[in-house]
Amino acid sequence: MPETTPASPHAVTRFPATADALRSAEQRAAYDLIGRRRGRVPAPYLPLLGSPRIADLLEQLSTELWTGTLPQRVLEAIFLMTAQRQQCHHQWETHAAKALSAGLSLEMVEAIAVGKIPEDGGSVEAAGRFFLALTERHKVADDVFEQVQRHFGEQGVAELIAFCGLAGTVALLLNVQLPHPFVERGEPQRS
Repeated sequence: MPETTPASPHAVTRFPATADALRSAEQRAAYDLIGRRRGRVPAPYLPLLGSPRIADLLEQLSTELWTGTLPQRVLEAIFLMTAQRQQCHHQWETHAAKALSAGLSLEMVEAIAVGKIPEDGGSVEAAGRFFLALTERHKVADDVFEQVQRHFGEQGVAELIAFCGLAGTVALLLNVQLPHPFVERGEPQRS
């Protein structure tokens, strides 16, 4: 990601971060359920608590995909590629260290930070090419599809498609939840 500095020491969120601040019993119940499952309620779920059922369903989908058949290094690469393209600093900061722990090299993370596909000659590169085709060209060529199918099989391809959507959804939610947590250096801050 481009070098950034905090816009303010305490970025203000737009949605309540505690169950006590929620308006309805359904919202509090969804908040508590997600908190029990995850040990806390992560920031992407807070904007969705206006629709408690959607918050619960997205959390279930997220859990299913993060624990599915795809390798963690592939999932983290997709999350970082999404964060870079959506300029979602919170998503990047939350997952850069996780990506390294999952087996991405520092060079791969740095490549993603400048908008490149991480090259490993294997599953991460194949997933990165698939991600770019799907999200930027809005279609996937046969050779790219066949490559991810060789790496991940039918179930893995289905999970990869859904995970690309999940990563984008999380970035959008965070960019609304944390409206202006960072300002690009050299750019004037907009109010």
